[in-house]
Amino acid sequence: MSDNIKKMVFSQTIYSIFKSFIMIFVNIYLWQTGESMQGVALFNIFNYTAAFLSFYIANKIALVNMKLNYIGSSLAFILLFTITAIFQEGVNDYAALMGIFGGIGDGLFFFNMNYYQAYQLDREEADTFMSMVGMVTKASSIGTPVISGMVINRFGFNAMIYALLLLVIAQMLNAISLPKANIQHMFRINFKKMLQCKDQKRILLTHAIHAPYGQFIIMANSVFLYSFTRSEVVMGYLNTLFAIASILLYMVYLKLRSHFTRKNMTRIGVFALAFSIMVLFQPNFWTFIIFSLTVGLGDAFFNKPLTGAQIYYAKQYSDDEREVLGNLMTRVFLLTTGRCVFYLLVFFFYKDYTSPIFTIFLGYNLLSPYVSYRLARKQME
Repeated sequence: MSDNIKKMVFSQTIYSIFKSFIMIFVNIYLWQTGESMQGVALFNIFNYTAAFLSFYIANKIALVNMKLNYIGSSLAFILLFTITAIFQEGVNDYAALMGIFGGIGDGLFFFNMNYYQAYQLDREEADTFMSMVGMVTKASSIGTPVISGMVINRFGFNAMIYALLLLVIAQMLNAISLPKANIQHMFRINFKKMLQCKDQKRILLTHAIHAPYGQFIIMANSVFLYSFTRSEVVMGYLNTLFAIASILLYMVYLKLRSHFTRKNMTRIGVFALAFSIMVLFQPNFWTFIIFSLTVGLGDAFFNKPLTGAQIYYAKQYSDDEREVLGNLMTRVFLLTTGRCVFYLLVFFFYKDYTSPIFTIFLGYNLLSPYVSYRLARKQME
Protein backbone atom coordinates (compact mmCIF):
# COMPACT_ATOMS: atom_id res chain seq x y z
CA MET A 1 0.00 0.00 0.00
CA SER A 2 1.51 3.33 -1.09
CA ASP A 3 2.22 6.21 1.27
CA ASN A 4 -0.40 8.36 -0.44
CA ILE A 5 -3.07 5.70 0.11
CA LYS A 6 -2.07 5.53 3.79
CA LYS A 7 -2.37 9.30 4.07
CA MET A 8 -5.79 9.23 2.41
CA VAL A 9 -6.91 6.54 4.84
CA PHE A 10 -5.59 8.71 7.68
CA SER A 11 -7.63 11.64 6.35
CA GLN A 12 -10.68 9.39 6.32
CA THR A 13 -9.91 8.37 9.91
CA ILE A 14 -9.85 11.97 11.12
CA TYR A 15 -13.04 12.72 9.21
CA SER A 16 -14.68 9.64 10.71
CA ILE A 17 -13.71 10.71 14.23
CA PHE A 18 -15.34 14.07 13.58
CA LYS A 19 -18.50 12.34 12.39
CA SER A 20 -18.49 9.89 15.28
CA PHE A 21 -18.04 12.63 17.89
CA ILE A 22 -20.55 14.97 16.32
CA MET A 23 -23.22 13.27 14.22
CA ILE A 24 -24.50 10.57 16.58
CA PHE A 25 -24.55 13.17 19.35
CA VAL A 26 -26.28 15.79 17.17
CA ASN A 27 -28.96 13.39 15.93
CA ILE A 28 -29.81 12.19 19.45
CA TYR A 29 -29.63 15.71 20.90
CA LEU A 30 -32.00 17.07 18.25
CA TRP A 31 -34.44 14.25 18.96
CA GLN A 32 -34.22 14.79 22.73
CA THR A 33 -34.80 18.53 22.64
CA GLY A 34 -37.69 18.40 20.18
CA GLU A 35 -39.19 15.06 21.25
CA SER A 36 -39.89 14.42 17.57
CA MET A 37 -38.11 13.35 14.42
CA GLN A 38 -38.76 16.62 12.60
CA GLY A 39 -35.58 18.29 13.84
CA VAL A 40 -33.49 15.25 12.89
CA ALA A 41 -35.11 15.06 9.45
CA LEU A 42 -34.68 18.80 8.82
CA PHE A 43 -31.03 18.65 9.83
CA ASN A 44 -30.34 15.79 7.42
CA ILE A 45 -32.27 17.33 4.51
CA PHE A 46 -30.20 20.52 4.73
CA ASN A 47 -27.06 18.48 5.39
CA TYR A 48 -27.28 16.48 2.18
CA THR A 49 -28.51 19.40 0.08
CA ALA A 50 -25.56 21.52 1.25
CA ALA A 51 -23.18 18.60 0.57
CA PHE A 52 -24.42 18.46 -3.02
CA LEU A 53 -24.14 22.21 -3.56
CA SER A 54 -20.69 22.36 -1.94
CA PHE A 55 -19.42 19.94 -4.60
CA TYR A 56 -19.33 22.97 -6.92
CA ILE A 57 -17.46 25.00 -4.30
CA ALA A 58 -15.00 22.15 -3.77
CA ASN A 59 -14.40 21.95 -7.53
CA LYS A 60 -13.59 25.68 -7.57
CA ILE A 61 -11.23 25.34 -4.61
CA ALA A 62 -9.54 22.31 -6.20
CA LEU A 63 -8.58 24.45 -9.21
CA VAL A 64 -6.21 26.21 -6.80
CA ASN A 65 -5.23 23.49 -4.30
CA MET A 66 -7.18 20.40 -3.25
CA LYS A 67 -5.61 20.44 0.23
CA LEU A 68 -7.75 23.45 1.14
CA ASN A 69 -10.87 21.27 0.92
CA TYR A 70 -9.69 19.14 3.86
CA ILE A 71 -9.10 22.20 6.00
CA GLY A 72 -12.42 23.78 5.03
CA SER A 73 -14.22 20.53 5.81
CA SER A 74 -12.78 20.35 9.32
CA LEU A 75 -13.59 24.00 10.06
CA ALA A 76 -17.21 23.48 8.94
CA PHE A 77 -17.59 20.65 11.45
CA ILE A 78 -16.14 22.86 14.18
CA LEU A 79 -18.83 25.46 13.41
CA LEU A 80 -21.51 22.76 13.54
CA PHE A 81 -20.42 21.61 16.98
CA THR A 82 -20.05 25.21 18.19
CA ILE A 83 -23.68 25.93 17.30
CA THR A 84 -24.72 22.88 19.31
CA ALA A 85 -22.63 24.10 22.26
CA ILE A 86 -23.99 27.66 22.17
CA PHE A 87 -27.70 26.95 21.79
CA GLN A 88 -27.93 23.61 23.64
CA GLU A 89 -31.61 23.27 24.69
CA GLY A 90 -32.72 25.58 21.88
CA VAL A 91 -30.68 23.79 19.24
CA ASN A 92 -33.78 22.33 17.57
CA ASP A 93 -34.57 25.80 16.20
CA TYR A 94 -31.24 25.81 14.37
CA ALA A 95 -31.42 22.34 12.81
CA ALA A 96 -31.33 23.74 9.25
CA LEU A 97 -28.24 25.90 9.93
CA MET A 98 -26.49 22.97 11.59
CA GLY A 99 -27.32 20.81 8.58
CA ILE A 100 -25.79 23.35 6.22
CA PHE A 101 -22.46 23.41 8.07
CA GLY A 102 -22.43 19.63 8.32
CA GLY A 103 -23.16 19.35 4.60
CA ILE A 104 -20.36 21.72 3.67
CA GLY A 105 -17.98 19.61 5.74
CA ASP A 106 -19.14 16.46 3.97
CA GLY A 107 -19.10 17.95 0.48
CA LEU A 108 -15.60 19.45 0.65
CA PHE A 109 -14.13 16.25 2.07
CA PHE A 110 -15.79 13.76 -0.25
CA PHE A 111 -15.03 15.77 -3.39
CA ASN A 112 -11.36 15.05 -2.76
CA MET A 113 -11.93 11.49 -1.62
CA ASN A 114 -14.12 10.51 -4.58
CA TYR A 115 -11.79 12.17 -7.09
CA TYR A 116 -8.86 10.29 -5.59
CA GLN A 117 -10.69 6.96 -5.71
CA ALA A 118 -11.78 7.45 -9.31
CA TYR A 119 -8.35 8.46 -10.58
CA GLN A 120 -5.82 6.60 -8.44
CA LEU A 121 -7.30 3.16 -7.79
CA ASP A 122 -7.83 0.18 -10.08
CA ARG A 123 -10.83 -2.14 -9.62
CA GLU A 124 -9.22 -4.38 -6.97
CA GLU A 125 -7.62 -1.47 -5.12
CA ALA A 126 -11.00 0.29 -5.03
CA ASP A 127 -12.53 -2.76 -3.35
CA THR A 128 -9.74 -2.94 -0.77
CA PHE A 129 -9.79 0.81 -0.18
CA MET A 130 -13.53 0.86 0.49
CA SER A 131 -13.18 -1.99 2.99
CA MET A 132 -10.37 -0.12 4.74
CA VAL A 133 -12.51 3.02 4.79
CA GLY A 134 -15.28 0.97 6.36
CA MET A 135 -12.91 -0.37 9.00
CA VAL A 136 -11.43 2.99 10.00
CA THR A 137 -14.91 4.51 10.06
CA LYS A 138 -16.10 1.84 12.46
CA ALA A 139 -12.86 1.87 14.45
CA SER A 140 -13.18 5.61 15.01
CA SER A 141 -16.64 5.09 16.47
CA ILE A 142 -15.43 2.60 19.10
CA GLY A 143 -15.74 4.37 22.41
CA THR A 144 -16.00 7.88 20.98
CA PRO A 145 -19.74 8.34 21.76
CA VAL A 146 -19.07 7.33 25.37
CA ILE A 147 -15.93 9.46 25.58
CA SER A 148 -17.64 12.53 24.12
CA GLY A 149 -20.56 12.14 26.53
CA MET A 150 -18.20 11.83 29.51
CA VAL A 151 -16.14 14.84 28.45
CA ILE A 152 -19.21 17.02 27.91
CA ASN A 153 -20.81 15.97 31.21
CA ARG A 154 -17.65 16.58 33.22
CA PHE A 155 -15.95 19.50 31.46
CA GLY A 156 -18.68 21.02 29.27
CA PHE A 157 -18.99 21.71 25.56
CA ASN A 158 -15.91 23.93 25.40
CA ALA A 159 -13.65 20.98 26.21
CA MET A 160 -15.03 19.09 23.21
CA ILE A 161 -14.43 22.11 20.97
CA TYR A 162 -10.77 22.14 22.05
CA ALA A 163 -10.50 18.41 21.35
CA LEU A 164 -11.96 18.90 17.88
CA LEU A 165 -9.54 21.75 17.22
CA LEU A 166 -6.71 19.28 17.81
CA LEU A 167 -8.22 17.09 15.10
CA VAL A 168 -8.34 20.08 12.75
CA ILE A 169 -4.62 20.63 13.36
CA ALA A 170 -3.95 16.94 12.66
CA GLN A 171 -5.93 17.17 9.42
CA MET A 172 -4.00 20.28 8.39
CA LEU A 173 -0.65 18.62 9.04
CA ASN A 174 -1.71 15.56 7.07
CA ALA A 175 -2.92 17.75 4.19
CA ILE A 176 0.41 19.58 4.13
CA SER A 177 2.24 16.26 3.86
CA LEU A 178 0.24 15.23 0.79
CA PRO A 179 1.69 16.10 -2.63
CA LYS A 180 0.38 19.42 -3.93
CA ALA A 181 -2.48 18.70 -6.28
CA ASN A 182 -4.98 20.72 -8.21
CA ILE A 183 -7.33 19.87 -11.04
CA GLN A 184 -7.50 21.68 -14.36
CA HIS A 185 -11.21 21.86 -15.13
CA MET A 186 -14.71 22.32 -13.78
CA PHE A 187 -17.14 19.42 -14.10
CA ARG A 188 -19.18 18.81 -17.25
CA ILE A 189 -22.21 16.50 -17.29
CA ASN A 190 -22.64 14.69 -20.61
CA PHE A 191 -26.35 13.81 -20.46
CA LYS A 192 -26.43 12.48 -24.01
CA LYS A 193 -23.65 10.00 -23.33
CA MET A 194 -25.26 8.87 -20.06
CA LEU A 195 -28.59 8.21 -21.76
CA GLN A 196 -26.96 6.28 -24.59
CA CYS A 197 -24.88 3.99 -22.35
CA LYS A 198 -27.14 1.33 -20.86
CA ASP A 199 -24.59 0.07 -18.32
CA GLN A 200 -23.85 3.57 -17.05
CA LYS A 201 -27.56 4.31 -16.62
CA ARG A 202 -28.03 1.12 -14.63
CA ILE A 203 -25.26 1.76 -12.14
CA LEU A 204 -26.26 5.42 -11.78
CA LEU A 205 -29.76 4.34 -10.80
CA THR A 206 -28.35 2.31 -7.89
CA HIS A 207 -27.31 5.56 -6.19
CA ALA A 208 -30.85 6.87 -5.81
CA ILE A 209 -32.46 3.45 -5.27
CA HIS A 210 -30.16 2.21 -2.50
CA ALA A 211 -29.47 5.57 -0.77
CA PRO A 212 -32.53 5.36 1.55
CA TYR A 213 -31.25 2.07 2.99
CA GLY A 214 -28.05 3.76 4.12
CA GLN A 215 -30.02 6.49 5.85
CA PHE A 216 -32.24 3.90 7.50
CA ILE A 217 -29.12 2.25 8.96
CA ILE A 218 -27.96 5.58 10.40
CA MET A 219 -31.34 6.27 11.96
CA ALA A 220 -31.69 2.71 13.27
CA ASN A 221 -28.32 2.89 15.04
CA SER A 222 -29.10 6.27 16.59
CA VAL A 223 -32.59 7.64 17.20
CA PHE A 224 -34.61 4.47 16.48
CA LEU A 225 -32.57 2.41 18.93
CA TYR A 226 -32.34 5.32 21.38
CA SER A 227 -36.15 5.38 21.62
CA PHE A 228 -35.86 1.96 23.30
CA THR A 229 -32.73 2.49 25.44
CA ARG A 230 -33.22 6.12 26.54
CA SER A 231 -29.60 6.12 27.66
CA GLU A 232 -26.58 7.73 25.99
CA VAL A 233 -24.26 5.39 27.91
CA VAL A 234 -26.07 2.27 26.70
CA MET A 235 -26.07 3.68 23.17
CA GLY A 236 -22.34 4.24 23.43
CA TYR A 237 -21.66 0.65 24.46
CA LEU A 238 -24.00 -0.74 21.81
CA ASN A 239 -22.45 1.30 19.01
CA THR A 240 -19.02 0.16 20.16
CA LEU A 241 -20.20 -3.46 19.96
CA PHE A 242 -21.64 -2.90 16.48
CA ALA A 243 -18.42 -1.23 15.34
CA ILE A 244 -16.23 -4.13 16.53
CA ALA A 245 -18.50 -6.64 14.80
CA SER A 246 -18.39 -4.62 11.57
CA ILE A 247 -14.59 -4.38 11.60
CA LEU A 248 -14.33 -8.15 11.95
CA LEU A 249 -16.74 -8.60 9.03
CA TYR A 250 -14.71 -6.25 6.82
CA MET A 251 -11.62 -8.32 7.64
CA VAL A 252 -13.49 -11.51 6.78
CA TYR A 253 -14.53 -10.01 3.44
CA LEU A 254 -10.94 -9.08 2.56
CA LYS A 255 -9.73 -12.54 3.59
CA LEU A 256 -12.36 -14.41 1.59
CA ARG A 257 -12.08 -12.25 -1.50
CA SER A 258 -9.10 -14.24 -2.78
CA HIS A 259 -11.03 -17.51 -2.41
CA PHE A 260 -14.49 -16.59 -3.69
CA THR A 261 -15.79 -14.46 -6.52
CA ARG A 262 -17.04 -10.96 -5.80
CA LYS A 263 -20.35 -11.99 -7.36
CA ASN A 264 -20.98 -14.75 -4.81
CA MET A 265 -19.86 -12.61 -1.88
CA THR A 266 -22.12 -9.72 -2.85
CA ARG A 267 -25.04 -12.16 -3.01
CA ILE A 268 -24.36 -13.00 0.64
CA GLY A 269 -24.41 -9.28 1.38
CA VAL A 270 -27.76 -8.83 -0.37
CA PHE A 271 -29.26 -11.68 1.65
CA ALA A 272 -27.88 -10.24 4.91
CA LEU A 273 -29.37 -6.81 4.18
CA ALA A 274 -32.76 -8.35 3.42
CA PHE A 275 -32.68 -10.48 6.58
CA SER A 276 -31.76 -7.42 8.65
CA ILE A 277 -34.94 -5.70 7.49
CA MET A 278 -37.15 -8.75 7.96
CA VAL A 279 -36.51 -8.92 11.72
CA LEU A 280 -37.73 -5.33 12.15
CA PHE A 281 -41.27 -6.18 11.16
CA GLN A 282 -41.51 -6.93 14.91
CA PRO A 283 -39.67 -3.83 16.20
CA ASN A 284 -38.28 -4.01 19.72
CA PHE A 285 -34.95 -3.57 21.47
CA TRP A 286 -33.65 -7.03 20.57
CA THR A 287 -34.70 -6.98 16.91
CA PHE A 288 -32.87 -3.66 16.53
CA ILE A 289 -29.80 -5.33 18.04
CA ILE A 290 -30.07 -8.19 15.54
CA PHE A 291 -30.56 -5.67 12.73
CA SER A 292 -27.46 -3.69 13.69
CA LEU A 293 -25.28 -6.81 13.85
CA THR A 294 -26.48 -8.48 10.64
CA VAL A 295 -26.52 -5.26 8.64
CA GLY A 296 -22.76 -5.13 9.25
CA LEU A 297 -22.42 -8.28 7.15
CA GLY A 298 -24.45 -6.70 4.37
CA ASP A 299 -22.43 -3.51 4.56
CA ALA A 300 -19.10 -5.33 4.28
CA PHE A 301 -20.17 -7.79 1.57
CA PHE A 302 -22.44 -5.57 -0.56
CA ASN A 303 -22.68 -1.87 0.33
CA LYS A 304 -18.96 -1.07 0.30
CA PRO A 305 -18.20 -3.12 -2.87
CA LEU A 306 -21.14 -1.37 -4.56
CA THR A 307 -19.79 2.05 -3.59
CA GLY A 308 -16.35 1.09 -4.87
CA ALA A 309 -17.86 0.06 -8.22
CA GLN A 310 -19.95 3.23 -8.46
CA ILE A 311 -16.93 5.49 -8.04
CA TYR A 312 -14.54 3.36 -10.12
CA TYR A 313 -16.87 3.37 -13.11
CA ALA A 314 -17.31 7.15 -12.90
CA LYS A 315 -13.92 7.27 -14.62
CA GLN A 316 -14.44 4.25 -16.86
CA TYR A 317 -17.46 5.88 -18.48
CA SER A 318 -15.59 9.17 -19.05
CA ASP A 319 -13.32 10.50 -21.79
CA ASP A 320 -11.62 13.29 -19.84
CA GLU A 321 -11.36 14.97 -16.45
CA ARG A 322 -14.43 17.14 -17.04
CA GLU A 323 -16.60 14.07 -17.59
CA VAL A 324 -15.14 12.26 -14.57
CA LEU A 325 -16.11 15.21 -12.39
CA GLY A 326 -19.48 15.38 -14.14
CA ASN A 327 -20.16 11.72 -13.40
CA LEU A 328 -19.18 12.24 -9.76
CA MET A 329 -21.47 15.28 -9.62
CA THR A 330 -24.32 13.18 -11.02
CA ARG A 331 -23.56 10.52 -8.42
CA VAL A 332 -23.84 13.07 -5.60
CA PHE A 333 -27.08 14.48 -7.05
CA LEU A 334 -28.70 11.03 -7.19
CA LEU A 335 -27.53 10.17 -3.67
CA THR A 336 -28.88 13.49 -2.43
CA THR A 337 -32.21 12.84 -4.13
CA GLY A 338 -32.62 9.42 -2.51
CA ARG A 339 -31.55 10.67 0.90
CA CYS A 340 -33.74 13.78 0.87
CA VAL A 341 -36.80 11.80 -0.22
CA PHE A 342 -36.23 9.51 2.78
CA TYR A 343 -35.98 12.40 5.25
CA LEU A 344 -38.92 14.27 3.72
CA LEU A 345 -41.04 11.18 4.37
CA VAL A 346 -39.66 11.07 7.92
CA PHE A 347 -40.42 14.77 8.40
CA PHE A 348 -44.04 14.58 7.27
CA PHE A 349 -45.14 11.08 8.25
CA TYR A 350 -42.93 9.50 10.94
CA LYS A 351 -43.97 9.65 14.60
CA ASP A 352 -42.58 6.38 15.94
CA TYR A 353 -42.08 2.80 14.79
CA THR A 354 -45.86 2.24 14.82
CA SER A 355 -46.29 4.80 12.01
CA PRO A 356 -47.34 3.31 8.63
CA ILE A 357 -44.34 4.97 6.98
CA PHE A 358 -42.02 2.80 9.10
CA THR A 359 -43.57 -0.33 7.55
CA ILE A 360 -43.26 1.25 4.10
CA PHE A 361 -39.56 1.88 4.77
CA LEU A 362 -39.15 -1.78 5.70
CA GLY A 363 -40.88 -2.98 2.54
CA TYR A 364 -38.82 -0.70 0.31
CA ASN A 365 -35.50 -1.55 1.97
CA LEU A 366 -36.30 -5.24 1.77
CA LEU A 367 -36.23 -4.93 -2.03
CA SER A 368 -33.66 -2.20 -2.71
CA PRO A 369 -30.50 -4.33 -2.18
CA TYR A 370 -31.70 -6.98 -4.65
CA VAL A 371 -32.80 -4.37 -7.22
CA SER A 372 -29.46 -2.57 -6.90
CA TYR A 373 -27.57 -5.84 -7.26
CA ARG A 374 -29.50 -6.72 -10.42
CA LEU A 375 -28.79 -3.30 -11.92
CA ALA A 376 -25.06 -3.33 -11.09
CA ARG A 377 -24.33 -7.05 -11.38
CA LYS A 378 -22.08 -6.57 -14.44
CA GLN A 379 -19.89 -4.01 -12.65
CA MET A 380 -19.89 -6.07 -9.44
CA GLU A 381 -18.30 -9.14 -11.06
